[in-house]
Amino acid sequence: MPSGPGHGGGKGRLRGRGFGRARKPPDDPASAEAARGRAIGMLSRRDYPRAALKARLADSGFVEQAAESAVATLEGERLVNDERYVEAAVAGRTARGQGPIRIALELRRQGVAASLVATAVDAKSPAWAERARELRRRRFGEEPPRDRKERTRQVRFLLQRGFTGEHVRHALDGRLGDDLELEEAGVELRVDDADPADE
Repeated sequence: MPSGPGHGGGKGRLRGRGFGRARKPPDDPASAEAARGRAIGMLSRRDYPRAALKARLADSGFVEQAAESAVATLEGERLVNDERYVEAAVAGRTARGQGPIRIALELRRQGVAASLVATAVDAKSPAWAERARELRRRRFGEEPPRDRKERTRQVRFLLQRGFTGEHVRHALDGRLGDDLELEEAGVELRVDDADPADE
C-alpha cells in the first residue's frame, strides 16, 4: 500500500492536528472561567447533557467545584439544557431505528435524570410498536418470517435495537410463539435494565 498522506503516514498527520492526543491539563484546575472556556470548546463540537459535560471537565483535569460552577453558568446562559438535549437525542436515535429501551439506557448512562428520561421515552406508547414494525419491514421485507430460525434472527435484531417483547410481537404480526423465542434470541439488552422508574 502507498505510504503517502491518507495511507500509512496518515495517522501521524491526524495526530499532529490534535486527533488522538490527550488534552493539555488546565493551568489552573480550580478556575471556573477556564473550565467554562473548555466546556464551550466541547459544546462547539457536540451537545452534552449536564452530568456528561461535568464529567468531561473533571476528566480533563478540573476540580469538581470548578466544573460544577462552569456547568451551572452555562445552564444559566442556556448553552446547556438537559430537556433540549433529551428531545434532540430521542428524535435522532429514533430516526436511526433505535427503540425506547436502548434510548433510555443511553440517556441514563449519560447521567440524565430518571424523571426526564421517563417523560421523554414512554416505552408503552403505541408509536414504538409501529416503529418496530416499520423497521422490521425495511430491514427484512414485507413478508413475515416463515420459520423459527428466521423469526429468531428478526427478534434478536429488534431486541438489540431496544424494542420490548410487545413491540417485537407487534412487528411480527403476532407470529411470535412464546416468551421462549424471546429468551432464545439471547440479547443482553433487557427491559428491566432500562426502566427509568427503577431509580
